[in-house]
Amino acid sequence: MKRREAVKKLAIGVPAGLAFPGLLAACEKTQVTPTPVYDGNVIVIGAGAAGLYTAQQFLRQNIEVKVLEATDRYGGRVRLQKEFFDFPMEMGADRIIGDTNLWYDMVQNSGINVVEFPETQRLELDNLIKDPADLSNDIDYLSAMAFISDIVNYNGPDLTIENAVFSANLPSRVHHLVEGMTATGRGTSFNNISIKGVSDGLQAWQDGSGRYLAENQALVNIMGGAFSDVIPYVQLNTPVTQVNYTDLNKIVLTDANGETHECTILIVTVPIPIIKNGDIVFTPELPITNTAALDRIGMDAGYKVMLGFYVNFWGKDIGTIYTNGTAREYYAPGIGRDKENRILAALIMGDKAEALAGKTEDEIVQLLLSELDALYDGEASQQFDESSTYVMDWGANPYFKGVKSYPMVSGTGAAKQYATPVDNRIFFAGEATALNGNYGTVQGAIESAERVVKEVLEVIL
Repeated sequence: MKRREAVKKLAIGVPAGLAFPGLLAACEKTQVTPTPVYDGNVIVIGAGAAGLYTAQQFLRQNIEVKVLEATDRYGGRVRLQKEFFDFPMEMGADRIIGDTNLWYDMVQNSGINVVEFPETQRLELDNLIKDPADLSNDIDYLSAMAFISDIVNYNGPDLTIENAVFSANLPSRVHHLVEGMTATGRGTSFNNISIKGVSDGLQAWQDGSGRYLAENQALVNIMGGAFSDVIPYVQLNTPVTQVNYTDLNKIVLTDANGETHECTILIVTVPIPIIKNGDIVFTPELPITNTAALDRIGMDAGYKVMLGFYVNFWGKDIGTIYTNGTAREYYAPGIGRDKENRILAALIMGDKAEALAGKTEDEIVQLLLSELDALYDGEASQQFDESSTYVMDWGANPYFKGVKSYPMVSGTGAAKQYATPVDNRIFFAGEATALNGNYGTVQGAIESAERVVKEVLEVIL
C-alpha cells in the first residue's frame, strides 16, 4: 500500500482508460490539461508494460514523451499468437500472478472476466503420472514438498536451489519436482537460481495470492486499451543502438535505421540481456555500479510450446503437470476458458532450453510428444492437432534474448543497484528492476515504472 500512496501523492494513478465508462465520461467533462511541469522531454526505450506505463504518467503531467520500440508491436513479452478455440493464446505472459496489484486491477477494470487458475496437479514420479493425493505415504515426495514450502524461511548460505537440494539430502527421484515447482516458472533451471533470492522475493511479495487468466481477451489487447493514450507516441521498428550522454544538456540516441533522437531524460526498460550484451552502446559507458549488478541478475533462454490436441487425455480439471522430461512444467491455459481444455503449454527453461540448440521446431514438438506418450500410453501422438501448435523461442528473439529475470547467487540488492539513476538523466525500469519480489512478472514491470516516474518527478520538480 505504501507505494500506491506515494503514487497518489504524485497524481499518478490507474490509467484513465480503465475506468468504468460512466465514470470516465463524467471525468472527461471536467478534465483540465495539467500545467507543464518540465520544459525538457523524455524518451522511453521499450514499449512493454514498464515503458507504456511510464510514458502514460509523463503524458498526464503534460511532459513531452516518445517511446522507441525495437519490434513491430507494443506489449513486450505480453504477446498474442492467435485465437485458439474460445480463448486467445499468448506467446508470452498469460497468467496474472496475485490479486493485489495494478496489473490485476487493470485486467479486472477492463470489464473482462477473470478466471482463477486451479491448483489441481498431476506429477511424474518413477516414470508414472500420479495424483498428489495418492502420495501421502511417500516420504521422498513429502520431503520435497516440505523443502519447497520452507524456502520462504530459508536463512542458510546463498546457494543455488540445486545445491540446497543436495545439502538437504533430497533423493534424486524428486529433484525434478523441486526444479519444476521452484525454477521453471521463474524462467530458469534450479542449478542457476539462488534459493536466498527466491526466499527474499517470497518474503517481500506484496501482490496478493492466486493465479488468474483473462477469460476471453488477449492480455495485449487489454494493455492496448489501458494505454490507448500512449500508443500514438510509440514508434515501432526502432531499435536503439547508441546512447550518447556526453553533452550535459541533451542525450542523443541513434537507432538501427540511422535516425537520431534527442531528449533530456531517458528511461531504459529493455530486457537486461540487451544491456549485458552491449546491443546498446552507451557513451560514456554506464557506471560500474550499474553494470556490475547485471552479472548477479539472470535471464535465460526458454521456450513456450503450445501443444494442441483433438481430445483432452490428461484430465479436464487438471491445471498443471510436472514431469521429469524436457518440459518440467506443463499447464492448461484453456482451463476455465475452453470447455474442452485441449491445449497444453510446455515450459522449457534454462539448461533444458540450451540443450535444444540446433533443433528445429518440429523436432522439439516431436520430442515433447514422445515424452508425453510415455506417460499417457501414446495418447499425445494419437490426439495431436498440429494446426493448434506453435513454438516460441524467447532466447532466439534478438530484442529479448531470454524469458524473464531471476536472482542469481550473490544477487541480493542487484536489482536496486542496476536501477540506480545515472547523472539524474538516465533511469532504469522493467521487471528485472522490480524491488518487491515480483521480478519476472508484468506487475513487477509496472511497479518498476511507478518507481522510476517518482524518481524522475522528484528530480524535475
